[in-house]
Amino acid sequence: MRTLSLLPVAALIPLSLFAQDSTAKPRTPFRRGQWATQFTVGSTFGSLGFLKFRSPTRALVLDVLLSGFHSENSVDDSAGNPQFTGLSSVADAELRFGWRRYSGGEPKIVTHYTFGFLAGFDHSAGSASGGSSQTNGWSWGLFGDLGATYLVTPKLGLGAMASGSLAYSTSTTEVQPSGGKGHRWQLGGSAVSASLVATLFF
Repeated sequence: MRTLSLLPVAALIPLSLFAQDSTAKPRTPFRRGQWATQFTVGSTFGSLGFLKFRSPTRALVLDVLLSGFHSENSVDDSAGNPQFTGLSSVADAELRFGWRRYSGGEPKIVTHYTFGFLAGFDHSAGSASGGSSQTNGWSWGLFGDLGATYLVTPKLGLGAMASGSLAYSTSTTEVQPSGGKGHRWQLGGSAVSASLVATLFF
């Protein structure tokens, strides 16, 4: 997990408050009961999310983040035959649920901020000639984000978003063939990371 960074996370909510004019009447093209799908691509994560509008300025957000890889290594022996030397596999999944507030000023630009809860599961495994290991972990915590969207059409929005999180995680590692087990817990956070967002409104 990344190094704990509380300042960027704590800054999300104050920044979102200053970004809005409390005396201005919110103007957005959204409606109560409207649905939207959100695609996020960033340097640290990618996600698929769903939005359900409760009013023209408020929506519920459900976001799913998935990542992983699998690799295998081999070397050729003296006869040129490949010999397996090891493998490495990682899979991470995270679910985020939160409340989003929208505000409109320009005809085609809306700003928003979100806060909510997250839960995740991660799995990693590796093996070599000397043995293998497997780690499974869970995490729970809070997240927040701040962003803006340009409405290219009434059905398509393109924008950017900054996100941060703070979470508690626990994991168990099992080593074979010894059968040894190790346990670990950690409290940590992610610094604010930027991402590009595409949203389809229905």
